[in-house]
Amino acid sequence: MSTSNLKTQFKKITRFIMMYGFGRTFYKVAGRYRKIPGFLKPKNKKGEDVRKVAIIGCGQFSFATISYFLMDSKKASISIVYDIDNEAARSFSDFYRGAVVASCVEDIFNSNVDLVYIASNHASHTEYAIRSLSKGLDVYIEKPISVNWEQFRNLGKAIRHCSSKVFVGYNRPFSKAVNNLKSLMDKGDSPFTLNCFVIGHYIEENHWYRAPEEGTRVCGNIGHWLDLAIHLIFQRDKLPETLQVKMSSSSKNDKDDNLTIAITTDLEDLICITLTARAEPFEGINESINYAQGDLIVKIDDFRKAIFWKGEDLKKESYFYKDVGHKRTIMQPFSDISSVRDLEEVRCSTALMLEITDMLNNNLDSIHFELKSEKYIWK
Repeated sequence: MSTSNLKTQFKKITRFIMMYGFGRTFYKVAGRYRKIPGFLKPKNKKGEDVRKVAIIGCGQFSFATISYFLMDSKKASISIVYDIDNEAARSFSDFYRGAVVASCVEDIFNSNVDLVYIASNHASHTEYAIRSLSKGLDVYIEKPISVNWEQFRNLGKAIRHCSSKVFVGYNRPFSKAVNNLKSLMDKGDSPFTLNCFVIGHYIEENHWYRAPEEGTRVCGNIGHWLDLAIHLIFQRDKLPETLQVKMSSSSKNDKDDNLTIAITTDLEDLICITLTARAEPFEGINESINYAQGDLIVKIDDFRKAIFWKGEDLKKESYFYKDVGHKRTIMQPFSDISSVRDLEEVRCSTALMLEITDMLNNNLDSIHFELKSEKYIWK
């Protein structure tokens, strides 16, 4: 590695330590390089009070985020892992000592686990979730839960007809900043304005995100902020009936890299989401979120700090370390019911995400979305 590259990597690691702390940064670095001395590797906790889990998908997010919080909690043991990339599964198992590598996904379903975390490629989430549920296993599904309408309906049917618990990985609603916002917002039918400006990762042309079956960046990225918007809509006593959705992309060739989605509701809400990916952000995805409702104004700066104005009252918050809600999201299976995401919200946000995906694929500028349409009901 050249001197300039070493300096760049050192600078990035230093920044990440400031954002996430040493422990989580270590896991992020280990996930990238996968070659770590044995004495630095964590040990899986054992005991009757420890829940054995399986992980499907051994990429960077599973390695450095899901598994970090599971191990840090001391409530879970990673028992078995699977990935279509054998080397990814092997290096994952080598780091998380005690984790057995599954030769095929069926090994997961025939093992002694009762909880499966799914963080594979987006198009496979639904299939793995349905197969897990059919075996009576609880399942945690990373976003998106489905990338097309057939998956959406099949997963909904599986959820409705199983006794297992289902958890989802949309994390912004679990962040401290959003929870601070919710504590101040008007829960009546007062309209709000939400603006999300997101600087996303630069994705190469041959990246797996680009495969048509993966649902574009609407499913891969923008679904996060659509879900946040639906979550805030559900906080009020009254739901809107209709959403008018408009979309504008800056490029005909890379329609999902630089685009704006504008949504209005019959309650006079205004929601605007802009994703731009002009270049790779050095510190990862960067977000600026603004919210206004009545006498409440909120500015959230990359989930590191936020300012809340409520009439004449002013409150400033710093979130050290950066809190995008990952910990509380990932630990839902180990939390009480009040800390678990309402699947009705996720059903609606997924339906909206799929409609917007269809807009993008069909070159539509606007659609009319009925929140309570029969089309979106899980039967």
